[in-house]
Amino acid sequence: MTILQILASLTPIISVMVFLVLMRLPASKAMPISMVATGLVAMFIWQMDTQLLAASVVEGLLAALTPLTIIFGAVFLLNTLKYSGAMDTIRSGFTNISADARVQVIIICWLFGSFIEGSAGFGTPAAIGAPLLVLLGIPPIAAAVVALIADSTSVSFGAIGLPVLFGMEQGLTEGGVNMAAAQIAEHGGTFAGYAQYIAKHMITIDLMTGTLIPLVMVCVLTGFFGRNKSIKEGLQVWKFAIFAGFAFTIPAWLINYFAGPEFPSVIGALVGMALVIPVARKGWLLPSTPWCDFTENDNKSEEELAINQTPVKFSQIAAWSPYIIMAALLVLSRVVAPFKSWLLGFNISWTGLLGTELKAGFATLYAPGIFFVVVCLFGFILFKMKPTAMKQSITVSCRSMLPTIISLGASVPMVKIFLNSGENGAGLASMPVALADLLANSMGSVWAWVSPIVGIFGAFLSGSATFSNMMFSGLQYSVADNIGMNHAIALALQGIGANAGNMMCVMNVVAAATVVGMAGRESEIIRKTMPIALGYALVAGTIAVIWGGF
Repeated sequence: MTILQILASLTPIISVMVFLVLMRLPASKAMPISMVATGLVAMFIWQMDTQLLAASVVEGLLAALTPLTIIFGAVFLLNTLKYSGAMDTIRSGFTNISADARVQVIIICWLFGSFIEGSAGFGTPAAIGAPLLVLLGIPPIAAAVVALIADSTSVSFGAIGLPVLFGMEQGLTEGGVNMAAAQIAEHGGTFAGYAQYIAKHMITIDLMTGTLIPLVMVCVLTGFFGRNKSIKEGLQVWKFAIFAGFAFTIPAWLINYFAGPEFPSVIGALVGMALVIPVARKGWLLPSTPWCDFTENDNKSEEELAINQTPVKFSQIAAWSPYIIMAALLVLSRVVAPFKSWLLGFNISWTGLLGTELKAGFATLYAPGIFFVVVCLFGFILFKMKPTAMKQSITVSCRSMLPTIISLGASVPMVKIFLNSGENGAGLASMPVALADLLANSMGSVWAWVSPIVGIFGAFLSGSATFSNMMFSGLQYSVADNIGMNHAIALALQGIGANAGNMMCVMNVVAAATVVGMAGRESEIIRKTMPIALGYALVAGTIAVIWGGF
Protein backbone atom coordinates (compact mmCIF):
# COMPACT_ATOMS: atom_id res chain seq x y z
CA MET A 1 0.00 0.00 0.00
CA THR A 2 1.16 3.52 -0.77
CA ILE A 3 1.15 6.25 1.87
CA LEU A 4 -1.90 7.76 0.19
CA GLN A 5 -3.76 4.46 0.34
CA ILE A 6 -2.84 3.96 4.00
CA LEU A 7 -4.15 7.41 4.89
CA ALA A 8 -7.23 6.82 2.76
CA SER A 9 -8.03 3.54 4.52
CA LEU A 10 -7.81 5.40 7.82
CA THR A 11 -10.41 7.96 6.71
CA PRO A 12 -13.32 6.57 8.78
CA ILE A 13 -11.19 6.50 11.94
CA ILE A 14 -9.47 9.84 11.36
CA SER A 15 -12.68 11.64 10.43
CA VAL A 16 -14.59 10.29 13.43
CA MET A 17 -11.73 11.23 15.76
CA VAL A 18 -11.34 14.71 14.28
CA PHE A 19 -14.98 15.74 13.95
CA LEU A 20 -16.53 13.83 16.85
CA VAL A 21 -13.76 13.68 19.46
CA LEU A 22 -11.42 16.62 18.78
CA MET A 23 -13.81 19.19 17.30
CA ARG A 24 -16.58 17.92 19.60
CA LEU A 25 -19.28 18.12 16.98
CA PRO A 26 -22.47 16.25 17.87
CA ALA A 27 -22.74 12.85 16.21
CA SER A 28 -25.65 14.12 14.12
CA LYS A 29 -23.15 16.42 12.35
CA ALA A 30 -19.87 14.49 12.64
CA MET A 31 -21.15 11.20 11.25
CA PRO A 32 -22.66 12.54 7.98
CA ILE A 33 -19.38 14.36 7.28
CA SER A 34 -17.41 11.19 8.02
CA MET A 35 -19.69 9.12 5.78
CA VAL A 36 -19.21 11.51 2.85
CA ALA A 37 -15.42 11.51 3.35
CA THR A 38 -15.33 7.69 3.44
CA GLY A 39 -17.50 7.51 0.33
CA LEU A 40 -15.21 9.85 -1.61
CA VAL A 41 -12.14 7.83 -0.63
CA ALA A 42 -13.85 4.59 -1.64
CA MET A 43 -14.84 6.07 -5.00
CA PHE A 44 -11.64 7.84 -6.04
CA ILE A 45 -8.80 5.95 -4.33
CA TRP A 46 -10.22 2.44 -3.86
CA GLN A 47 -12.08 2.88 -7.18
CA MET A 48 -15.18 1.27 -5.75
CA ASP A 49 -18.03 0.92 -8.26
CA THR A 50 -20.60 3.69 -7.77
CA GLN A 51 -23.47 1.19 -7.94
CA LEU A 52 -21.90 -0.89 -5.16
CA LEU A 53 -21.18 2.29 -3.21
CA ALA A 54 -24.81 3.37 -3.41
CA ALA A 55 -25.97 -0.14 -2.51
CA SER A 56 -23.70 -0.07 0.54
CA VAL A 57 -25.41 3.12 1.70
CA VAL A 58 -28.83 1.50 1.27
CA GLU A 59 -27.61 -1.61 3.08
CA GLY A 60 -26.43 0.57 5.94
CA LEU A 61 -29.71 2.44 6.18
CA LEU A 62 -31.64 -0.83 6.37
CA ALA A 63 -29.17 -2.28 8.89
CA ALA A 64 -29.68 0.79 11.09
CA LEU A 65 -33.31 -0.22 11.68
CA THR A 66 -32.38 -2.73 14.39
CA PRO A 67 -30.35 -0.38 16.65
CA LEU A 68 -32.83 2.44 16.05
CA THR A 69 -35.76 0.32 17.25
CA ILE A 70 -33.78 -0.74 20.33
CA ILE A 71 -32.92 2.88 21.17
CA PHE A 72 -36.50 4.03 20.66
CA GLY A 73 -37.78 1.17 22.81
CA ALA A 74 -35.36 1.98 25.63
CA VAL A 75 -36.31 5.67 25.58
CA PHE A 76 -40.00 4.73 25.41
CA LEU A 77 -39.65 2.47 28.47
CA LEU A 78 -37.82 5.18 30.40
CA ASN A 79 -40.57 7.69 29.66
CA THR A 80 -43.30 5.17 30.49
CA LEU A 81 -41.74 4.64 33.91
CA LYS A 82 -41.28 8.39 34.34
CA TYR A 83 -44.80 9.50 33.49
CA SER A 84 -46.48 6.61 35.29
CA GLY A 85 -44.64 7.24 38.56
CA ALA A 86 -43.11 3.75 38.63
CA MET A 87 -39.63 5.26 38.62
CA ASP A 88 -40.16 6.49 42.19
CA THR A 89 -40.76 2.92 43.34
CA ILE A 90 -37.67 1.65 41.52
CA ARG A 91 -35.59 4.43 43.03
CA SER A 92 -36.79 3.72 46.54
CA GLY A 93 -36.15 -0.02 46.06
CA PHE A 94 -32.54 0.54 45.12
CA THR A 95 -32.12 2.99 47.96
CA ASN A 96 -33.28 0.24 50.31
CA ILE A 97 -30.52 -2.03 48.95
CA SER A 98 -27.96 0.74 49.15
CA ALA A 99 -28.09 4.51 48.93
CA ASP A 100 -24.50 4.42 47.65
CA ALA A 101 -24.28 5.36 43.96
CA ARG A 102 -21.09 3.30 43.62
CA VAL A 103 -22.97 0.17 44.65
CA GLN A 104 -25.91 1.00 42.40
CA VAL A 105 -23.78 1.26 39.24
CA ILE A 106 -22.14 -2.09 39.99
CA ILE A 107 -25.44 -3.92 40.53
CA ILE A 108 -27.28 -2.32 37.61
CA CYS A 109 -24.58 -2.09 34.94
CA TRP A 110 -22.05 -4.77 35.83
CA LEU A 111 -24.44 -7.54 36.95
CA PHE A 112 -27.91 -6.79 35.55
CA GLY A 113 -26.27 -5.41 32.39
CA SER A 114 -24.23 -8.61 31.97
CA PHE A 115 -27.44 -10.64 32.21
CA ILE A 116 -29.02 -8.55 29.44
CA GLU A 117 -25.84 -8.77 27.33
CA GLY A 118 -25.76 -12.54 27.68
CA SER A 119 -29.42 -12.76 26.69
CA ALA A 120 -29.62 -10.33 23.80
CA GLY A 121 -26.51 -8.33 22.93
CA PHE A 122 -27.31 -5.66 20.30
CA GLY A 123 -26.04 -2.90 22.65
CA THR A 124 -29.15 -3.45 24.79
CA PRO A 125 -27.39 -3.41 28.22
CA ALA A 126 -26.36 0.25 28.06
CA ALA A 127 -29.76 1.19 26.63
CA ILE A 128 -31.41 -0.35 29.70
CA GLY A 129 -28.82 0.30 32.40
CA ALA A 130 -28.02 3.96 31.74
CA PRO A 131 -31.64 5.19 32.05
CA LEU A 132 -32.06 3.16 35.25
CA LEU A 133 -29.10 5.02 36.75
CA VAL A 134 -30.64 8.32 35.71
CA LEU A 135 -33.82 7.31 37.56
CA LEU A 136 -31.68 6.91 40.67
CA GLY A 137 -30.32 10.44 40.41
CA ILE A 138 -26.98 9.77 38.71
CA PRO A 139 -26.09 12.48 36.14
CA PRO A 140 -26.95 11.36 32.58
CA ILE A 141 -23.44 11.60 31.14
CA ALA A 142 -22.04 9.66 34.09
CA ALA A 143 -24.74 7.03 33.62
CA ALA A 144 -23.90 6.61 29.93
CA VAL A 145 -20.15 6.36 30.57
CA VAL A 146 -20.27 3.74 33.33
CA ALA A 147 -22.93 1.71 31.48
CA LEU A 148 -20.67 1.54 28.41
CA ILE A 149 -17.61 0.59 30.47
CA ALA A 150 -19.60 -2.19 32.14
CA ASP A 151 -20.74 -3.62 28.80
CA SER A 152 -17.40 -5.21 28.02
CA THR A 153 -16.35 -8.43 29.73
CA SER A 154 -19.74 -10.09 29.31
CA VAL A 155 -19.68 -9.41 25.56
CA SER A 156 -17.45 -12.48 25.06
CA PHE A 157 -20.53 -14.59 25.68
CA GLY A 158 -23.15 -12.05 24.64
CA ALA A 159 -26.25 -12.99 22.69
CA ILE A 160 -25.90 -16.66 23.65
CA GLY A 161 -22.23 -16.91 22.69
CA LEU A 162 -22.52 -15.52 19.15
CA PRO A 163 -19.26 -13.46 19.17
CA VAL A 164 -17.26 -16.68 19.60
CA LEU A 165 -19.52 -19.38 18.19
CA PHE A 166 -20.58 -17.50 15.05
CA GLY A 167 -18.23 -14.54 14.67
CA MET A 168 -14.99 -16.46 15.00
CA GLU A 169 -16.17 -19.48 13.05
CA GLN A 170 -17.13 -17.26 10.11
CA GLY A 171 -13.90 -15.29 10.41
CA LEU A 172 -11.78 -18.45 10.28
CA THR A 173 -13.59 -19.94 7.29
CA GLU A 174 -12.31 -19.38 3.76
CA GLY A 175 -13.89 -21.06 0.76
CA GLY A 176 -15.94 -23.30 3.03
CA VAL A 177 -12.84 -24.60 4.87
CA ASN A 178 -11.95 -23.56 8.42
CA MET A 179 -8.26 -22.66 8.67
CA ALA A 180 -8.23 -23.98 12.25
CA ALA A 181 -9.30 -27.47 11.16
CA ALA A 182 -6.36 -29.14 12.92
CA GLN A 183 -7.13 -27.42 16.23
CA ILE A 184 -10.85 -28.15 15.83
CA ALA A 185 -10.03 -31.86 15.42
CA GLU A 186 -8.13 -31.75 18.71
CA HIS A 187 -11.18 -30.36 20.52
CA GLY A 188 -13.94 -32.79 19.65
CA GLY A 189 -14.13 -32.27 15.90
CA THR A 190 -16.66 -29.43 16.01
CA PHE A 191 -16.08 -25.69 16.15
CA ALA A 192 -18.17 -25.51 19.35
CA GLY A 193 -15.44 -27.46 21.17
CA TYR A 194 -12.69 -25.20 19.84
CA ALA A 195 -14.79 -22.11 20.64
CA GLN A 196 -15.07 -23.34 24.22
CA TYR A 197 -11.26 -23.64 24.34
CA ILE A 198 -10.80 -20.11 22.95
CA ALA A 199 -13.40 -18.77 25.38
CA LYS A 200 -11.55 -20.44 28.26
CA HIS A 201 -8.51 -18.33 27.43
CA MET A 202 -10.68 -15.20 27.18
CA ILE A 203 -12.37 -15.64 30.54
CA THR A 204 -9.09 -16.71 32.17
CA ILE A 205 -7.50 -13.42 31.12
CA ASP A 206 -10.67 -11.66 32.28
CA LEU A 207 -10.33 -13.23 35.73
CA MET A 208 -7.72 -10.48 36.06
CA THR A 209 -8.84 -7.76 33.63
CA GLY A 210 -12.62 -8.15 33.73
CA THR A 211 -12.68 -8.54 37.50
CA LEU A 212 -11.26 -5.01 37.76
CA ILE A 213 -14.02 -3.42 35.67
CA PRO A 214 -16.38 -2.70 38.63
CA LEU A 215 -13.55 -0.91 40.44
CA VAL A 216 -12.69 1.05 37.29
CA MET A 217 -16.36 2.03 36.93
CA VAL A 218 -16.65 3.49 40.43
CA CYS A 219 -13.31 5.30 40.11
CA VAL A 220 -14.49 6.89 36.85
CA LEU A 221 -17.79 7.78 38.53
CA THR A 222 -16.17 9.56 41.46
CA GLY A 223 -13.08 10.83 39.64
CA PHE A 224 -14.86 12.51 36.72
CA PHE A 225 -18.36 13.18 38.01
CA GLY A 226 -18.06 13.44 41.80
CA ARG A 227 -18.14 16.85 43.42
CA ASN A 228 -14.57 16.38 44.66
CA LYS A 229 -13.29 14.75 41.44
CA SER A 230 -11.68 12.14 43.68
CA ILE A 231 -10.59 8.68 42.49
CA LYS A 232 -9.89 7.95 46.16
CA GLU A 233 -13.63 8.02 46.85
CA GLY A 234 -14.03 5.23 44.30
CA LEU A 235 -11.19 3.21 45.79
CA GLN A 236 -12.95 3.31 49.16
CA VAL A 237 -15.23 0.48 47.95
CA TRP A 238 -12.42 -1.62 46.46
CA LYS A 239 -13.30 -4.68 48.55
CA PHE A 240 -16.91 -4.65 47.41
CA ALA A 241 -15.96 -3.89 43.79
CA ILE A 242 -13.43 -6.73 43.57
CA PHE A 243 -15.93 -9.07 45.23
CA ALA A 244 -18.54 -8.09 42.63
CA GLY A 245 -15.99 -8.63 39.86
CA PHE A 246 -15.17 -12.16 40.98
CA ALA A 247 -18.86 -12.86 41.69
CA PHE A 248 -19.37 -12.70 37.91
CA THR A 249 -16.09 -13.86 36.39
CA ILE A 250 -15.59 -17.02 38.48
CA PRO A 251 -19.09 -18.46 37.77
CA ALA A 252 -18.67 -17.43 34.11
CA TRP A 253 -15.35 -19.30 33.94
CA LEU A 254 -16.93 -22.41 35.47
CA ILE A 255 -19.97 -22.36 33.17
CA ASN A 256 -17.77 -22.04 30.07
CA TYR A 257 -15.49 -24.84 31.30
CA PHE A 258 -18.32 -27.29 31.92
CA ALA A 259 -21.02 -26.21 29.45
CA GLY A 260 -19.54 -23.99 26.72
CA PRO A 261 -19.76 -20.31 25.75
CA GLU A 262 -23.53 -19.91 25.35
CA PHE A 263 -24.52 -19.06 28.94
CA PRO A 264 -21.54 -17.83 31.03
CA SER A 265 -22.78 -14.22 30.97
CA VAL A 266 -26.39 -15.10 31.78
CA ILE A 267 -25.66 -17.53 34.61
CA GLY A 268 -22.59 -15.63 35.83
CA ALA A 269 -24.72 -12.50 36.19
CA LEU A 270 -27.53 -14.32 38.00
CA VAL A 271 -25.08 -15.92 40.44
CA GLY A 272 -23.36 -12.58 40.85
CA MET A 273 -26.61 -10.78 41.71
CA ALA A 274 -27.54 -13.54 44.18
CA LEU A 275 -24.19 -13.02 45.94
CA VAL A 276 -23.74 -9.26 45.67
CA ILE A 277 -27.22 -7.88 46.48
CA PRO A 278 -27.43 -9.46 49.98
CA VAL A 279 -23.90 -8.24 50.74
CA ALA A 280 -24.84 -4.71 49.62
CA ARG A 281 -28.05 -4.79 51.65
CA LYS A 282 -26.10 -5.76 54.78
CA GLY A 283 -23.45 -3.12 54.10
CA TRP A 284 -20.64 -5.67 54.21
CA LEU A 285 -17.34 -4.74 52.53
CA LEU A 286 -18.60 -1.14 52.31
CA PRO A 287 -17.77 2.11 54.12
CA SER A 288 -20.26 3.13 56.79
CA THR A 289 -21.20 6.32 54.92
CA PRO A 290 -22.92 5.96 51.49
CA TRP A 291 -21.61 8.12 48.64
CA CYS A 292 -23.83 10.04 46.22
CA ASP A 293 -22.10 13.38 45.84
CA PHE A 294 -22.11 14.63 42.24
CA THR A 295 -20.95 17.91 40.76
CA GLU A 296 -24.29 18.38 39.08
CA ASN A 297 -27.34 16.33 38.39
CA ASP A 298 -28.10 18.33 35.25
CA ASN A 299 -30.85 20.91 35.26
CA LYS A 300 -34.24 19.29 35.64
CA SER A 301 -37.42 20.87 34.38
CA GLU A 302 -40.17 21.80 36.82
CA GLU A 303 -42.21 18.98 35.30
CA GLU A 304 -39.49 16.43 36.06
CA LEU A 305 -39.07 17.74 39.59
CA ALA A 306 -42.79 17.42 40.17
CA ILE A 307 -42.73 13.84 38.90
CA ASN A 308 -39.80 12.97 41.14
CA GLN A 309 -41.61 14.33 44.19
CA THR A 310 -44.75 12.24 43.70
CA PRO A 311 -45.28 9.58 46.39
CA VAL A 312 -44.48 5.94 45.68
CA LYS A 313 -47.70 4.24 44.55
CA PHE A 314 -46.63 0.85 43.16
CA SER A 315 -45.13 -2.25 44.68
CA GLN A 316 -41.56 -3.18 43.77
CA ILE A 317 -42.80 -6.19 41.79
CA ALA A 318 -45.24 -4.04 39.81
CA ALA A 319 -42.66 -1.34 39.09
CA TRP A 320 -40.05 -3.87 38.03
CA SER A 321 -42.43 -6.04 36.01
CA PRO A 322 -41.60 -4.33 32.66
CA TYR A 323 -37.92 -5.22 33.17
CA ILE A 324 -38.78 -8.72 34.38
CA ILE A 325 -40.96 -9.32 31.32
CA MET A 326 -38.31 -7.78 29.07
CA ALA A 327 -35.62 -10.10 30.44
CA ALA A 328 -37.93 -13.13 30.17
CA LEU A 329 -38.79 -12.34 26.55
CA LEU A 330 -35.12 -11.91 25.66
CA VAL A 331 -34.13 -15.24 27.23
CA LEU A 332 -37.11 -17.19 25.85
CA SER A 333 -36.63 -15.78 22.35
CA ARG A 334 -33.00 -16.90 22.32
CA VAL A 335 -33.29 -20.24 24.11
CA VAL A 336 -36.68 -21.78 23.33
CA ALA A 337 -36.28 -23.07 19.78
CA PRO A 338 -39.99 -23.09 18.73
CA PHE A 339 -40.53 -19.55 20.02
CA LYS A 340 -37.31 -18.37 18.34
CA SER A 341 -38.29 -19.99 15.02
CA TRP A 342 -41.75 -18.42 15.17
CA LEU A 343 -40.30 -14.94 15.78
CA LEU A 344 -37.71 -15.35 13.03
CA GLY A 345 -40.52 -16.27 10.64
CA PHE A 346 -41.49 -12.60 10.55
CA ASN A 347 -38.12 -11.38 9.27
CA ILE A 348 -38.05 -8.90 6.42
CA SER A 349 -35.20 -9.37 3.93
CA TRP A 350 -33.99 -7.39 0.96
CA THR A 351 -31.75 -9.05 -1.64
CA GLY A 352 -29.99 -7.76 -4.73
CA LEU A 353 -29.82 -4.19 -3.45
CA LEU A 354 -29.60 -1.83 -6.46
CA GLY A 355 -28.66 -4.75 -8.68
CA THR A 356 -25.70 -5.89 -6.55
CA GLU A 357 -25.20 -9.00 -4.43
CA LEU A 358 -25.66 -7.03 -1.23
CA LYS A 359 -28.58 -7.89 1.01
CA ALA A 360 -30.07 -6.74 4.30
CA GLY A 361 -32.61 -7.96 6.77
CA PHE A 362 -34.69 -6.75 9.68
CA ALA A 363 -35.83 -9.19 12.36
CA THR A 364 -39.11 -7.42 13.07
CA LEU A 365 -40.23 -9.54 16.03
CA TYR A 366 -36.90 -11.10 17.03
CA ALA A 367 -35.05 -7.80 17.52
CA PRO A 368 -35.17 -6.51 21.12
CA GLY A 369 -36.85 -3.28 20.03
CA ILE A 370 -40.27 -4.91 19.68
CA PHE A 371 -39.98 -6.33 23.21
CA PHE A 372 -39.50 -2.83 24.59
CA VAL A 373 -42.68 -1.66 22.88
CA VAL A 374 -44.63 -4.67 24.17
CA VAL A 375 -43.59 -4.07 27.78
CA CYS A 376 -44.38 -0.35 27.45
CA LEU A 377 -47.91 -1.13 26.27
CA PHE A 378 -48.18 -3.58 29.16
CA GLY A 379 -47.00 -0.75 31.44
CA PHE A 380 -49.77 1.54 30.18
CA ILE A 381 -52.30 -1.00 31.44
CA LEU A 382 -50.50 -2.10 34.61
CA PHE A 383 -49.80 1.42 35.81
CA LYS A 384 -53.28 2.64 34.75
CA MET A 385 -51.77 5.59 32.95
CA LYS A 386 -54.01 8.43 31.90
CA PRO A 387 -54.27 9.20 28.16
CA THR A 388 -52.34 12.44 28.64
CA ALA A 389 -49.46 10.57 30.31
CA MET A 390 -49.45 7.93 27.55
CA LYS A 391 -49.40 10.60 24.87
CA GLN A 392 -46.58 12.43 26.61
CA SER A 393 -44.52 9.24 26.89
CA ILE A 394 -44.89 8.55 23.17
CA THR A 395 -44.36 12.08 21.87
CA VAL A 396 -41.32 12.80 24.05
CA SER A 397 -39.77 9.49 22.95
CA CYS A 398 -40.36 10.17 19.25
CA ARG A 399 -39.08 13.73 19.48
CA SER A 400 -35.81 12.63 21.08
CA MET A 401 -35.02 10.24 18.21
CA LEU A 402 -34.28 12.76 15.43
CA PRO A 403 -30.55 13.31 16.21
CA THR A 404 -30.08 9.56 16.62
CA ILE A 405 -31.75 8.79 13.30
CA ILE A 406 -29.35 11.19 11.59
CA SER A 407 -26.31 9.83 13.47
CA LEU A 408 -26.96 6.14 12.87
CA GLY A 409 -28.37 6.84 9.42
CA ALA A 410 -24.87 8.06 8.51
CA SER A 411 -22.57 5.92 10.68
CA VAL A 412 -23.95 2.51 9.66
CA PRO A 413 -23.74 3.26 5.89
CA MET A 414 -20.18 4.55 6.48
CA VAL A 415 -19.28 1.21 8.05
CA LYS A 416 -20.87 -0.70 5.17
CA ILE A 417 -18.86 1.28 2.62
CA PHE A 418 -15.72 0.55 4.63
CA LEU A 419 -16.44 -3.18 4.82
CA ASN A 420 -17.62 -3.60 1.23
CA SER A 421 -14.59 -1.82 -0.24
CA GLY A 422 -12.95 -5.18 -1.09
CA GLU A 423 -14.67 -5.11 -4.48
CA ASN A 424 -12.79 -2.34 -6.22
CA GLY A 425 -10.97 -1.39 -9.39
CA ALA A 426 -7.66 -0.71 -7.66
CA GLY A 427 -7.00 -4.38 -6.87
CA LEU A 428 -6.79 -3.69 -3.13
CA ALA A 429 -8.07 -5.64 -0.17
CA SER A 430 -10.95 -4.04 1.71
CA MET A 431 -9.96 -1.08 3.89
CA PRO A 432 -10.14 -2.92 7.26
CA VAL A 433 -8.22 -5.95 5.97
CA ALA A 434 -5.58 -3.75 4.35
CA LEU A 435 -5.06 -1.87 7.61
CA ALA A 436 -4.90 -5.04 9.67
CA ASP A 437 -2.41 -6.61 7.25
CA LEU A 438 -0.25 -3.50 7.52
CA LEU A 439 -0.26 -3.80 11.32
CA ALA A 440 0.55 -7.50 11.15
CA ASN A 441 3.51 -6.98 8.81
CA SER A 442 5.00 -4.13 10.81
CA MET A 443 4.21 -5.10 14.42
CA GLY A 444 4.34 -8.89 14.57
CA SER A 445 6.99 -8.79 17.30
CA VAL A 446 4.63 -7.03 19.72
CA TRP A 447 1.45 -8.70 18.51
CA ALA A 448 0.19 -9.59 21.99
CA TRP A 449 -0.41 -5.86 22.52
CA VAL A 450 -1.50 -5.10 18.96
CA SER A 451 -3.93 -8.03 18.71
CA PRO A 452 -6.60 -6.60 21.06
CA ILE A 453 -6.20 -3.16 19.43
CA VAL A 454 -7.24 -4.78 16.13
CA GLY A 455 -10.30 -6.16 17.93
CA ILE A 456 -11.11 -2.68 19.30
CA PHE A 457 -10.70 -1.19 15.84
CA GLY A 458 -13.21 -3.67 14.38
CA ALA A 459 -15.81 -3.08 17.07
CA PHE A 460 -15.30 0.69 17.07
CA LEU A 461 -16.27 0.94 13.43
CA SER A 462 -18.76 -1.89 13.03
CA GLY A 463 -20.49 -1.47 16.40
CA SER A 464 -20.37 -5.22 16.99
CA ALA A 465 -17.94 -7.60 18.70
CA THR A 466 -19.35 -10.39 16.55
CA PHE A 467 -18.58 -8.46 13.38
CA SER A 468 -15.10 -7.55 14.62
CA ASN A 469 -14.41 -11.25 15.17
CA MET A 470 -15.75 -12.06 11.71
CA MET A 471 -13.45 -9.50 10.11
CA PHE A 472 -10.23 -10.26 11.93
CA SER A 473 -10.19 -13.80 13.38
CA GLY A 474 -8.60 -15.13 10.18
CA LEU A 475 -5.93 -12.42 10.33
CA GLN A 476 -5.23 -13.15 14.01
CA TYR A 477 -4.87 -16.87 13.29
CA SER A 478 -2.49 -16.26 10.35
CA VAL A 479 -0.29 -13.87 12.34
CA ALA A 480 -0.13 -16.37 15.21
CA ASP A 481 1.00 -18.98 12.67
CA ASN A 482 3.74 -16.72 11.33
CA ILE A 483 5.18 -15.60 14.68
CA GLY A 484 4.72 -18.86 16.61
CA MET A 485 2.05 -17.52 18.96
CA ASN A 486 -0.53 -19.74 20.60
CA HIS A 487 -3.53 -19.57 18.25
CA ALA A 488 -6.11 -19.68 21.02
CA ILE A 489 -4.47 -16.80 22.89
CA ALA A 490 -4.32 -14.69 19.72
CA LEU A 491 -8.03 -15.32 19.11
CA ALA A 492 -8.81 -14.69 22.78
CA LEU A 493 -7.07 -11.30 22.56
CA GLN A 494 -9.08 -10.51 19.43
CA GLY A 495 -12.27 -11.26 21.36
CA ILE A 496 -11.21 -9.23 24.39
CA GLY A 497 -10.31 -6.28 22.16
CA ALA A 498 -13.70 -6.54 20.45
CA ASN A 499 -15.32 -6.46 23.90
CA ALA A 500 -13.36 -3.37 24.88
CA GLY A 501 -14.36 -1.70 21.61
CA ASN A 502 -17.98 -1.81 22.76
CA MET A 503 -17.15 0.92 25.28
CA MET A 504 -16.32 3.45 22.59
CA CYS A 505 -17.94 2.34 19.33
CA VAL A 506 -19.98 5.09 17.73
CA MET A 507 -23.26 3.19 17.57
CA ASN A 508 -23.24 2.23 21.25
CA VAL A 509 -22.19 5.71 22.31
CA VAL A 510 -24.95 7.32 20.24
CA ALA A 511 -27.46 4.89 21.74
CA ALA A 512 -26.32 5.52 25.32
CA ALA A 513 -26.32 9.28 24.83
CA THR A 514 -29.81 9.22 23.35
CA VAL A 515 -31.49 7.11 26.03
CA VAL A 516 -30.26 9.45 28.78
CA GLY A 517 -31.26 12.57 26.85
CA MET A 518 -27.70 13.65 26.04
CA ALA A 519 -27.66 13.40 22.24
CA GLY A 520 -24.98 15.76 20.95
CA ARG A 521 -22.52 15.03 23.77
CA GLU A 522 -21.11 11.84 22.27
CA SER A 523 -17.56 13.22 22.11
CA GLU A 524 -17.56 13.75 25.86
CA ILE A 525 -18.51 10.12 26.38
CA ILE A 526 -15.88 8.75 24.00
CA ARG A 527 -13.14 10.81 25.63
CA LYS A 528 -13.98 9.10 28.92
CA THR A 529 -14.36 5.53 27.64
CA MET A 530 -11.51 5.40 25.11
CA PRO A 531 -8.64 5.39 27.66
CA ILE A 532 -10.42 2.63 29.61
CA ALA A 533 -10.82 0.51 26.46
CA LEU A 534 -7.16 0.95 25.50
CA GLY A 535 -6.03 0.22 29.06
CA TYR A 536 -8.16 -2.94 29.09
CA ALA A 537 -6.43 -4.09 25.89
CA LEU A 538 -2.95 -3.22 27.18
CA VAL A 539 -3.45 -5.18 30.41
CA ALA A 540 -4.84 -8.17 28.51
CA GLY A 541 -1.86 -8.16 26.14
CA THR A 542 0.56 -7.97 29.05
CA ILE A 543 -1.11 -10.95 30.72
CA ALA A 544 -0.78 -12.89 27.45
CA VAL A 545 2.96 -12.17 27.32
CA ILE A 546 3.42 -13.26 30.93
CA TRP A 547 1.27 -16.32 30.26
CA GLY A 548 3.70 -17.35 27.54
CA GLY A 549 1.54 -17.19 24.45
CA PHE A 550 4.56 -17.09 22.12
